[in-house]
Amino acid sequence: MPNDTETTFRPLGAILGWVFPGLGHIAAGNVRRGVYAMTGVLVLFLGGIVVGGVDCVDRTEDRLWFIGQAGCGPIAFAADYANTAFLKSGDAAPMIKMPTPPGAPEIAVSSFKGLAHANEFGTLFVFLAGLLNICVLLDAAVRAPASDGVQSGRRSGEGAPR
Repeated sequence: MPNDTETTFRPLGAILGWVFPGLGHIAAGNVRRGVYAMTGVLVLFLGGIVVGGVDCVDRTEDRLWFIGQAGCGPIAFAADYANTAFLKSGDAAPMIKMPTPPGAPEIAVSSFKGLAHANEFGTLFVFLAGLLNICVLLDAAVRAPASDGVQSGRRSGEGAPR
């Protein structure tokens, strides 16, 4: 007789959840849970981009932050590519020379570079979105398929005699 508390690791759910947030749950038949996860991760991710600008996802300058942000999957790499290709190259806006100590190489940054606390909050939001998605994809890897449905007609404690 199988044990109901036994969990099976399904790596495909984790892989799909990394490819796009919530996709692992949706593919396993837990559509409602997948949509909720997708909404939460994407709201955090896009909120961070809106608050801090696309340069809050930066693989070269903020390597440690990017490790957590990469938990969002390819969308984090796409944001990093947009940052590198458009902002750091000077295609989106003119470059501004930054003051440097004598003898140091000149540094130029985009005039669209996010500064101060707004950029820090954006970086944090995207980082938290990545960590949230890691938790979601781990859940997708161990959750039973199609377990999203209602188990019984009432909630715990509801309708019980008093």
